[in-house]
Amino acid sequence: MKLTKFRILLIILALVSIIITGCNNDNNKSKSNDQPLSRTEFMMDTILTLKIYDKKDNKILDEAFSRLEEIEKRMSSTIEDSDVSLINKNAGIEPVQVHDDVYYVIEQAKHYASLSNRAFDPTIGPLVDLWNISGDEEQTRDSIPTDEEIKSALALINSDDLELLEDNKVFLKRKGMKLELGGIVKGYAADEVKRIFKENGVESAIIDLGGNIYAMGKKLDGSPWNIGITNPYNPAASFVGILKAQDKSIVTSGDYERYFIYKGKRYHHIIDTNTGYPTENQVTSVSIISDKSIDGDALSTTLFVLGVEEGLNLIDQLDGIEAIFITKDKKVIPSAGIKDHFTLSNEEFKLENQ
Repeated sequence: MKLTKFRILLIILALVSIIITGCNNDNNKSKSNDQPLSRTEFMMDTILTLKIYDKKDNKILDEAFSRLEEIEKRMSSTIEDSDVSLINKNAGIEPVQVHDDVYYVIEQAKHYASLSNRAFDPTIGPLVDLWNISGDEEQTRDSIPTDEEIKSALALINSDDLELLEDNKVFLKRKGMKLELGGIVKGYAADEVKRIFKENGVESAIIDLGGNIYAMGKKLDGSPWNIGITNPYNPAASFVGILKAQDKSIVTSGDYERYFIYKGKRYHHIIDTNTGYPTENQVTSVSIISDKSIDGDALSTTLFVLGVEEGLNLIDQLDGIEAIFITKDKKVIPSAGIKDHFTLSNEEFKLENQ
Protein backbone atom coordinates (compact mmCIF):
# COMPACT_ATOMS: atom_id res chain seq x y z
CA MET A 1 0.00 0.00 0.00
CA LYS A 2 1.33 3.43 -0.92
CA LEU A 3 2.24 5.70 1.97
CA THR A 4 -0.13 8.46 0.81
CA LYS A 5 -3.07 6.07 0.77
CA PHE A 6 -2.01 4.67 4.13
CA ARG A 7 -2.05 8.15 5.65
CA ILE A 8 -5.49 8.85 4.21
CA LEU A 9 -6.82 5.63 5.69
CA LEU A 10 -5.36 6.53 9.07
CA ILE A 11 -7.12 9.90 8.89
CA ILE A 12 -10.40 8.13 8.09
CA LEU A 13 -9.91 5.77 11.01
CA ALA A 14 -9.16 8.67 13.32
CA LEU A 15 -12.30 10.50 12.26
CA VAL A 16 -14.43 7.40 12.65
CA SER A 17 -12.92 6.89 16.10
CA ILE A 18 -13.89 10.42 17.12
CA ILE A 19 -17.47 9.98 15.96
CA ILE A 20 -18.18 6.47 17.20
CA THR A 21 -16.81 6.86 20.70
CA GLY A 22 -18.74 10.05 21.41
CA CYS A 23 -17.94 10.07 25.15
CA ASN A 24 -17.71 13.73 26.26
CA ASN A 25 -17.87 15.48 29.61
CA ASP A 26 -18.17 19.17 30.44
CA ASN A 27 -14.51 19.73 29.60
CA ASN A 28 -14.93 17.94 26.25
CA LYS A 29 -12.48 15.27 27.42
CA SER A 30 -12.98 11.53 27.64
CA LYS A 31 -12.62 9.78 30.92
CA SER A 32 -9.61 7.47 31.03
CA ASN A 33 -11.74 4.38 31.57
CA ASP A 34 -13.71 5.19 28.40
CA GLN A 35 -10.64 4.63 26.24
CA PRO A 36 -10.83 1.31 24.38
CA LEU A 37 -8.39 -1.50 24.14
CA SER A 38 -7.54 -1.11 20.46
CA ARG A 39 -5.43 -2.90 17.88
CA THR A 40 -4.90 -2.23 14.17
CA GLU A 41 -3.39 -4.61 11.63
CA PHE A 42 -3.12 -4.76 7.85
CA MET A 43 -4.88 -7.87 6.59
CA MET A 44 -7.36 -8.84 3.85
CA ASP A 45 -5.76 -6.11 1.74
CA THR A 46 -7.07 -3.40 4.08
CA ILE A 47 -6.69 -1.90 7.54
CA LEU A 48 -8.53 -3.75 10.31
CA THR A 49 -9.17 -2.12 13.69
CA LEU A 50 -10.80 -3.76 16.70
CA LYS A 51 -11.80 -1.74 19.79
CA ILE A 52 -13.05 -3.22 23.05
CA TYR A 53 -14.54 -0.80 25.57
CA ASP A 54 -15.55 -2.98 28.50
CA LYS A 55 -13.59 -6.23 28.89
CA LYS A 56 -10.08 -5.10 28.02
CA ASP A 57 -8.14 -8.34 27.58
CA ASN A 58 -5.43 -8.57 24.93
CA LYS A 59 -5.97 -12.33 24.69
CA ILE A 60 -9.40 -11.63 23.18
CA LEU A 61 -7.81 -9.48 20.49
CA ASP A 62 -5.20 -12.20 19.89
CA GLU A 63 -7.96 -14.74 19.31
CA ALA A 64 -9.91 -12.40 17.03
CA PHE A 65 -6.95 -11.50 14.83
CA SER A 66 -5.88 -15.14 14.67
CA ARG A 67 -9.34 -15.99 13.33
CA LEU A 68 -9.16 -13.15 10.79
CA GLU A 69 -5.83 -14.46 9.55
CA GLU A 70 -7.30 -17.96 9.25
CA ILE A 71 -10.25 -16.65 7.21
CA GLU A 72 -7.92 -14.78 4.87
CA LYS A 73 -5.70 -17.83 4.34
CA ARG A 74 -8.71 -19.96 3.44
CA MET A 75 -10.78 -17.52 1.37
CA SER A 76 -8.39 -15.18 -0.44
CA SER A 77 -8.17 -15.73 -4.19
CA THR A 78 -4.63 -14.33 -4.20
CA ILE A 79 -3.15 -16.80 -1.68
CA GLU A 80 -1.92 -19.73 -3.73
CA ASP A 81 -2.88 -22.57 -1.39
CA SER A 82 -6.19 -21.14 -0.11
CA ASP A 83 -9.38 -23.17 -0.49
CA VAL A 84 -10.66 -20.59 -2.98
CA SER A 85 -7.48 -20.74 -5.07
CA LEU A 86 -7.67 -24.54 -5.15
CA ILE A 87 -11.28 -24.34 -6.34
CA ASN A 88 -10.19 -21.96 -9.12
CA LYS A 89 -7.23 -24.11 -10.17
CA ASN A 90 -9.54 -27.11 -10.49
CA ALA A 91 -12.28 -25.33 -12.41
CA GLY A 92 -13.63 -27.68 -15.06
CA ILE A 93 -11.48 -30.51 -13.68
CA GLU A 94 -12.75 -31.80 -10.35
CA PRO A 95 -14.50 -30.74 -7.12
CA VAL A 96 -12.40 -29.52 -4.19
CA GLN A 97 -13.13 -30.28 -0.55
CA VAL A 98 -13.07 -27.12 1.57
CA HIS A 99 -13.33 -26.12 5.22
CA ASP A 100 -16.77 -25.73 6.80
CA ASP A 101 -16.54 -21.94 6.95
CA VAL A 102 -15.53 -21.64 3.29
CA TYR A 103 -18.45 -23.83 2.26
CA TYR A 104 -20.82 -21.69 4.34
CA VAL A 105 -19.62 -18.40 2.82
CA ILE A 106 -19.91 -19.80 -0.72
CA GLU A 107 -23.39 -21.08 0.12
CA GLN A 108 -24.39 -17.59 1.27
CA ALA A 109 -22.83 -16.04 -1.82
CA LYS A 110 -24.92 -18.30 -4.05
CA HIS A 111 -28.00 -17.35 -2.04
CA TYR A 112 -27.44 -13.66 -2.72
CA ALA A 113 -26.69 -14.33 -6.37
CA SER A 114 -30.09 -16.00 -6.65
CA LEU A 115 -31.86 -13.32 -4.58
CA SER A 116 -30.45 -10.50 -6.71
CA ASN A 117 -30.81 -12.16 -10.10
CA ARG A 118 -27.00 -12.22 -10.15
CA ALA A 119 -26.43 -8.52 -9.51
CA PHE A 120 -24.15 -10.09 -6.91
CA ASP A 121 -22.23 -13.06 -8.33
CA PRO A 122 -19.29 -14.84 -6.63
CA THR A 123 -18.02 -16.15 -9.99
CA ILE A 124 -17.12 -12.60 -11.03
CA GLY A 125 -13.40 -13.43 -10.77
CA PRO A 126 -12.58 -13.25 -14.52
CA LEU A 127 -13.93 -9.70 -14.68
CA VAL A 128 -12.15 -8.68 -11.48
CA ASP A 129 -8.88 -9.91 -12.96
CA LEU A 130 -9.55 -8.26 -16.30
CA TRP A 131 -10.21 -4.81 -14.85
CA ASN A 132 -7.60 -5.18 -12.06
CA ILE A 133 -8.74 -2.14 -10.10
CA SER A 134 -6.48 -2.38 -7.06
CA GLY A 135 -7.11 1.08 -5.61
CA ASP A 136 -3.70 1.53 -3.99
CA GLU A 137 -3.75 5.10 -5.24
CA GLU A 138 -5.57 7.17 -7.83
CA GLN A 139 -4.34 5.92 -11.19
CA THR A 140 -4.50 7.14 -14.77
CA ARG A 141 -4.48 4.40 -17.36
CA ASP A 142 -3.78 4.37 -21.06
CA SER A 143 -6.34 1.69 -21.90
CA ILE A 144 -9.32 -0.31 -20.68
CA PRO A 145 -10.38 -3.87 -21.53
CA THR A 146 -11.70 -4.32 -25.04
CA ASP A 147 -15.29 -5.32 -25.79
CA GLU A 148 -14.05 -8.75 -26.90
CA GLU A 149 -12.12 -9.28 -23.68
CA ILE A 150 -15.17 -8.31 -21.65
CA LYS A 151 -17.40 -10.58 -23.71
CA SER A 152 -15.05 -13.52 -23.12
CA ALA A 153 -14.96 -12.87 -19.37
CA LEU A 154 -18.73 -12.51 -19.15
CA ALA A 155 -19.15 -15.94 -20.73
CA LEU A 156 -17.41 -17.45 -17.69
CA ILE A 157 -19.59 -15.76 -15.06
CA ASN A 158 -22.60 -17.71 -13.88
CA SER A 159 -23.19 -18.75 -10.29
CA ASP A 160 -25.43 -21.55 -11.55
CA ASP A 161 -22.21 -23.25 -12.66
CA LEU A 162 -20.84 -23.07 -9.11
CA GLU A 163 -21.85 -26.38 -7.55
CA LEU A 164 -22.02 -27.19 -3.85
CA LEU A 165 -21.74 -30.93 -3.36
CA GLU A 166 -21.72 -33.38 -0.46
CA ASP A 167 -18.77 -33.62 1.95
CA ASN A 168 -18.04 -29.86 1.63
CA LYS A 169 -16.99 -30.19 -2.00
CA VAL A 170 -17.17 -27.21 -4.35
CA PHE A 171 -16.91 -27.34 -8.14
CA LEU A 172 -16.67 -24.70 -10.85
CA LYS A 173 -18.05 -26.54 -13.85
CA ARG A 174 -16.08 -24.81 -16.62
CA LYS A 175 -12.37 -24.13 -17.13
CA GLY A 176 -11.49 -20.46 -16.80
CA MET A 177 -14.16 -19.78 -14.18
CA LYS A 178 -12.93 -18.10 -11.04
CA LEU A 179 -14.49 -17.69 -7.61
CA GLU A 180 -14.04 -14.32 -5.90
CA LEU A 181 -15.41 -13.84 -2.37
CA GLY A 182 -14.16 -10.28 -1.86
CA GLY A 183 -17.72 -8.97 -1.88
CA ILE A 184 -18.82 -11.04 1.12
CA VAL A 185 -15.87 -12.36 3.12
CA LYS A 186 -15.25 -9.25 5.25
CA GLY A 187 -18.86 -9.41 6.36
CA TYR A 188 -18.43 -13.00 7.47
CA ALA A 189 -15.16 -12.06 9.18
CA ALA A 190 -16.89 -9.29 11.15
CA ASP A 191 -19.55 -11.76 12.30
CA GLU A 192 -16.81 -14.12 13.46
CA VAL A 193 -15.09 -11.38 15.46
CA LYS A 194 -18.42 -10.54 17.05
CA ARG A 195 -18.89 -14.23 17.95
CA ILE A 196 -15.45 -14.37 19.57
CA PHE A 197 -16.10 -11.17 21.50
CA LYS A 198 -19.45 -12.42 22.81
CA GLU A 199 -17.98 -15.79 23.83
CA ASN A 200 -15.39 -13.87 25.87
CA GLY A 201 -17.93 -11.64 27.60
CA VAL A 202 -17.41 -8.47 25.55
CA GLU A 203 -20.54 -6.33 25.38
CA SER A 204 -19.24 -2.97 24.09
CA ALA A 205 -16.98 -2.90 21.03
CA ILE A 206 -16.43 -1.53 17.56
CA ILE A 207 -15.31 -3.89 14.80
CA ASP A 208 -13.92 -2.02 11.79
CA LEU A 209 -12.77 -4.21 8.91
CA GLY A 210 -11.68 -1.72 6.29
CA GLY A 211 -14.81 0.37 6.72
CA ASN A 212 -17.15 -2.56 7.34
CA ILE A 213 -18.38 -1.53 10.78
CA TYR A 214 -20.05 -3.63 13.44
CA ALA A 215 -21.30 -1.57 16.39
CA MET A 216 -21.51 -4.09 19.23
CA GLY A 217 -23.74 -3.32 22.19
CA LYS A 218 -23.83 0.26 23.45
CA LYS A 219 -21.36 2.92 24.54
CA LEU A 220 -20.28 2.72 28.18
CA ASP A 221 -22.76 5.44 29.12
CA GLY A 222 -25.62 3.26 27.82
CA SER A 223 -26.34 5.29 24.69
CA PRO A 224 -26.18 3.91 21.14
CA TRP A 225 -23.13 4.35 18.95
CA ASN A 226 -22.94 7.28 16.54
CA ILE A 227 -21.68 6.03 13.19
CA GLY A 228 -20.62 8.50 10.52
CA ILE A 229 -21.87 7.81 6.98
CA THR A 230 -18.99 8.78 4.69
CA ASN A 231 -19.25 11.69 2.29
CA PRO A 232 -18.40 10.04 -1.06
CA TYR A 233 -17.09 13.35 -2.39
CA ASN A 234 -14.71 13.88 0.56
CA PRO A 235 -14.25 10.43 2.12
CA ALA A 236 -11.07 11.26 4.02
CA ALA A 237 -12.48 14.14 6.02
CA SER A 238 -16.24 14.44 5.93
CA PHE A 239 -19.52 12.71 6.75
CA VAL A 240 -22.98 13.07 5.25
CA GLY A 241 -24.78 12.25 8.45
CA ILE A 242 -24.87 10.26 11.66
CA LEU A 243 -26.55 6.91 12.20
CA LYS A 244 -27.43 5.79 15.72
CA ALA A 245 -26.74 2.05 16.00
CA GLN A 246 -26.75 -0.73 18.56
CA ASP A 247 -25.78 -4.32 17.72
CA LYS A 248 -25.81 -3.49 14.03
CA SER A 249 -23.55 -3.97 11.04
CA ILE A 250 -23.03 -0.98 8.75
CA VAL A 251 -21.39 -1.83 5.42
CA THR A 252 -20.88 0.74 2.66
CA SER A 253 -20.03 0.27 -1.01
CA GLY A 254 -19.12 3.32 -3.06
CA ASP A 255 -17.62 4.34 -6.38
CA TYR A 256 -15.00 6.42 -4.54
CA GLU A 257 -13.30 3.47 -2.84
CA ARG A 258 -11.22 1.99 -5.68
CA TYR A 259 -11.00 3.40 -9.17
CA PHE A 260 -8.81 4.64 -12.02
CA ILE A 261 -9.10 7.40 -14.62
CA TYR A 262 -9.16 6.77 -18.37
CA LYS A 263 -9.63 9.66 -20.81
CA GLY A 264 -11.03 11.79 -18.01
CA LYS A 265 -13.62 9.22 -16.89
CA ARG A 266 -13.60 7.38 -13.58
CA TYR A 267 -13.87 3.57 -13.69
CA HIS A 268 -14.64 2.15 -10.25
CA HIS A 269 -14.41 -1.40 -8.90
CA ILE A 270 -18.10 -2.38 -8.61
CA ILE A 271 -18.67 -4.34 -11.82
CA ASP A 272 -22.08 -4.98 -13.35
CA THR A 273 -22.19 -8.66 -14.32
CA ASN A 274 -24.77 -7.87 -17.02
CA THR A 275 -22.53 -5.48 -18.94
CA GLY A 276 -19.04 -6.40 -17.74
CA TYR A 277 -18.32 -2.72 -17.09
CA PRO A 278 -18.27 -0.73 -13.84
CA THR A 279 -21.86 -0.03 -12.79
CA GLU A 280 -23.34 3.18 -14.16
CA ASN A 281 -26.46 4.49 -12.44
CA GLN A 282 -27.47 7.31 -10.11
CA VAL A 283 -25.87 5.75 -7.01
CA THR A 284 -22.51 6.90 -5.66
CA SER A 285 -22.70 4.93 -2.40
CA VAL A 286 -25.03 2.68 -0.46
CA SER A 287 -24.83 1.65 3.20
CA ILE A 288 -26.56 -1.48 4.48
CA ILE A 289 -27.67 -1.74 8.11
CA SER A 290 -28.25 -5.33 9.25
CA ASP A 291 -27.92 -7.72 12.18
CA LYS A 292 -25.40 -9.91 10.36
CA SER A 293 -22.49 -8.33 8.53
CA ILE A 294 -22.31 -11.09 5.92
CA ASP A 295 -25.75 -9.95 4.75
CA GLY A 296 -24.71 -6.31 4.68
CA ASP A 297 -21.53 -7.03 2.74
CA ALA A 298 -23.27 -8.93 -0.05
CA LEU A 299 -26.22 -6.53 -0.16
CA SER A 300 -24.11 -3.37 -0.34
CA THR A 301 -22.69 -4.54 -3.67
CA THR A 302 -26.09 -5.84 -4.79
CA LEU A 303 -27.97 -2.60 -4.13
CA PHE A 304 -25.24 -0.46 -5.66
CA VAL A 305 -25.68 -2.41 -8.90
CA LEU A 306 -29.49 -2.46 -8.72
CA GLY A 307 -29.85 1.26 -8.08
CA VAL A 308 -32.24 3.13 -5.80
CA GLU A 309 -35.64 1.96 -7.03
CA GLU A 310 -34.86 -1.73 -7.45
CA GLY A 311 -32.68 -1.68 -4.35
CA LEU A 312 -35.43 -0.26 -2.14
CA ASN A 313 -37.88 -2.79 -3.57
CA LEU A 314 -35.51 -5.58 -2.55
CA ILE A 315 -35.01 -4.10 0.93
CA ASP A 316 -38.78 -4.07 1.41
CA GLN A 317 -38.75 -7.86 0.95
CA LEU A 318 -36.04 -8.48 3.59
CA ASP A 319 -36.71 -8.49 7.32
CA GLY A 320 -34.35 -6.56 9.58
CA ILE A 321 -32.29 -5.00 6.80
CA GLU A 322 -32.21 -1.28 5.92
CA ALA A 323 -30.27 0.91 3.51
CA ILE A 324 -29.07 4.47 2.99
CA PHE A 325 -28.47 5.51 -0.63
CA ILE A 326 -26.43 8.53 -1.68
CA THR A 327 -26.92 9.63 -5.27
CA LYS A 328 -24.71 11.51 -7.70
CA ASP A 329 -26.92 14.59 -7.35
CA LYS A 330 -26.29 14.53 -3.57
CA LYS A 331 -29.59 13.14 -2.40
CA VAL A 332 -29.58 10.93 0.70
CA ILE A 333 -32.36 8.33 0.59
CA PRO A 334 -32.83 6.10 3.66
CA SER A 335 -35.18 3.13 3.62
CA ALA A 336 -38.32 3.54 5.70
CA GLY A 337 -37.16 1.53 8.71
CA ILE A 338 -33.95 3.48 9.33
CA LYS A 339 -34.94 7.10 8.69
CA ASP A 340 -35.69 7.83 12.36
CA HIS A 341 -32.19 6.68 13.35
CA PHE A 342 -30.33 8.80 10.78
CA THR A 343 -29.58 12.54 11.02
CA LEU A 344 -28.29 14.52 8.05
CA SER A 345 -25.34 16.70 9.12
CA ASN A 346 -23.96 18.01 5.82
CA GLU A 347 -25.74 20.93 4.15
CA GLU A 348 -24.38 19.97 0.73
CA PHE A 349 -26.79 17.02 0.69
CA LYS A 350 -30.58 16.79 0.64
CA LEU A 351 -32.50 14.21 2.68
CA GLU A 352 -35.32 12.46 0.83
CA ASN A 353 -37.39 10.15 2.99
CA GLN A 354 -39.39 7.34 1.41
